[in-house]
Amino acid sequence: MDDGNILVRYNHPAVNVVLSAIAKAHWQEIESRHLDGLTPREVLMTPLGPNKFDDFGKQALLGRAYMFMDAQSPEIARLVRHGVAAATT
Repeated sequence: MDDGNILVRYNHPAVNVVLSAIAKAHWQEIESRHLDGLTPREVLMTPLGPNKFDDFGKQALLGRAYMFMDAQSPEIARLVRHGVAAATT
């Protein structure tokens, strides 16, 4: 995104946004633990090689970890349907 935030999209109609300010504030932990976001025996191919991530990739893995954490205890904050006015929460 132009503002430095990263939008992580999935196969289903769901997304996560990794805010650059949050990533910067926690960069040391992201740098040291980004591989914890992979599942056992998972290999993601990147231009740098298998399971090798640049800063963008590390932030994208953080977004994916948010999705996994949300799946553990989901909390719907807002539901928007096409053609229906959104309710405020």
